[in-house]
Order: sequence, then structure tokens, then C-alpha cells
Amino acid sequence: MKVTLETLERSTLVIAQGRLDFGAANGFQKQLEEALADAGSAPSALIVDCAALDYVSSAGLRVFLVSARAAQRAGIAFALCALQPAVREVFDVSGFSRIMTVYADRATALAATAPARVNERRTSVPADAAQLTVLTKFLQEFWCAASLPPAQAMNFELALEEVFTNVVSHGSSPGTVPRVELSLVLADGGVVMSIEDDGAAFDPLTLPQPNIEATIGDRRVGGLGVYLVRKLMDAVSYQRNGSRNQLRMSKHIEEPVGAAPT
Repeated sequence: MKVTLETLERSTLVIAQGRLDFGAANGFQKQLEEALADAGSAPSALIVDCAALDYVSSAGLRVFLVSARAAQRAGIAFALCALQPAVREVFDVSGFSRIMTVYADRATALAATAPARVNERRTSVPADAAQLTVLTKFLQEFWCAASLPPAQAMNFELALEEVFTNVVSHGSSPGTVPRVELSLVLADGGVVMSIEDDGAAFDPLTLPQPNIEATIGDRRVGGLGVYLVRKLMDAVSYQRNGSRNQLRMSKHIEEPVGAAPT
């Protein structure tokens, strides 16, 4: 029996070929166990493509049952697809086709088990410098869950740092620490990031732009944070909502070649 593993986004595809009999069962089970225990990044789904599996015995059925239970405990979707008629008959007679998810073909299985794309998340923290790592991790988790290109996260991480540290440094009044709320929305081919705080009213977009043509001796130290945000984002706007400052930033995200449409 020949087994091939492929990773497609967060799904692991197991392609089984040949005979799944007593002699092949133990080896096949070990391969499924390794796929389920993929170190560091467990798949959201494990799909066994049986299009080239032409024989299965009770020993093989046992492997499927054990693997399905292990996947269930790990919170991983487990499914089979493209069963040949003779193999399907064994699954039907044994009742396995009623307790396991079976799809007609590979494409249907991948589409049905693909993780839902995250469209919006929000969180809030006190305006404390130590909270920057919390917000950055939150942004990175959103990026990953939304299946966005990793290389395009840096601009948002930088904008988040610049705006948040401005609030930490300048938004507090004696005896009070502002609360900062971060929201991330995936919409219209881009990401919108909003940062709100309940500190004193302040529009950072009114700050003068730095003279980037100045020489080393004449160059002002500092003052680049808001400038970088405005240059790296497609659009940046400020408004005062009641007692809260809101800075809204958005940027188009280039999907990698071959990415599935959303």
C-alpha cells in the first residue's frame, strides 16, 4: 500500500493507494497518527482520499475508527472521499458510512472542511507599554486566522505600535490610564484597523510632517511615527466619537497567486 501526504492551507490530505489489509493496517495507522500529531501546527481537517484504494478489510476499518476518534479528541475534522464502489460497499455493510463523513470527491471534501475565514475581531487593553506585545499577538492571530499573506502584516504591526505608543506616552492625564480598543475588520479586499482610546481629545493627523530632505545635522529627532502610518496605509482618518479618539486605518491586501476567492 502506498500513502502520500499533502498539505493544502490548513487541511492535510492523505492519498491512499492499493490494498488496506491486515499487513498494511499498522503502517497506515502510524502515518495517520503522525499526520494528526503534526508538531506545532495541527491541521483543521484530515481528509483521506480513497480514489485509488481498491480494497479494505476489517483491519483497515479499525484504523479508520481509531483515527476518527483521535481526530475528534484533537478537534480536527476527519473525513473520507472518493470511495470506490467495492470499498463503499464494505463501509455501508459495516455501518461506517453512517458514523463517518464521506464526500463524493476531493474537491467537495476540501471545500466542506475549509476553516471559516475570520472577518472581524476586537479587544481592549489599558494604555500601558507592556500591553503592546498583547496587541501585536492579537493582530498576528487575526492575520493567521484570516489566511492573509504574512509578508503584508508588518505595515499593520508598525502602525499599531506607533499609534498605541502615542496614546501611552501622551494620552494619559494625572491619575488616569486610558483604555485602548483595537478592532480589525477584513472587508472589500483589505483590512481596516481602528484604534480608539478614552483619553483627552487629540488628532495626531494635525501634527506637522517631518522634513525628510533635511541633513543629519538639521534632522529633527523623533516625529516620524504618524508620518510612517500615513505613508504605509492607503487611508488614515481621525474622529472624536463622544469621549473617545478614533484613528481608522485601511490598506488593500494583495492576495497571493492561486489564493481562493472569498
